[in-house]
Amino acid sequence: MQKFILLDIDGVMVPASGWKPVAIHADGFYQFSQIAQRSLEWLLGETNSTIILTTTHRTRYSSIEWKELLSRRFQAVNEVLTLDDSCNQPIPLRFSRLDDVVKWVHIHGNASYVILDDDSSLHALPDNIKTHWVKTFPNIGLNTEAAEKALEILHAAV
Repeated sequence: MQKFILLDIDGVMVPASGWKPVAIHADGFYQFSQIAQRSLEWLLGETNSTIILTTTHRTRYSSIEWKELLSRRFQAVNEVLTLDDSCNQPIPLRFSRLDDVVKWVHIHGNASYVILDDDSSLHALPDNIKTHWVKTFPNIGLNTEAAEKALEILHAAV
């Protein structure tokens, strides 16, 4: 069964520290934290999941460009789609992350998926979707503990 990682960037791959400017990687996009980088690499290697970018940054590049960018940073990248591509329609950025995730699940509800996001609005997810959410702490981002929880969720859905 295909597995999906619904991935936010800010607060997950890039810890959010309002007092500290975000470092830029040589490829022109944000530098991911080393812990988040290792944690996602491990999770991708264990699951061969497709990344679905839910981040508001998803419109900065096409899915092809995102895949190229992430393939340079991660060895285990399988496929990368934006939320818009995955839903086969553009999703206006004015919608909330909550609405975006619920819409994706409505379309792909039988899929094996995990949501990696720090957005507190996701506390309002329906219980059947919330069980797929790993909430990261914005100032920490994705770490080993969160990646292990995500793996458990993806394995439980098999």
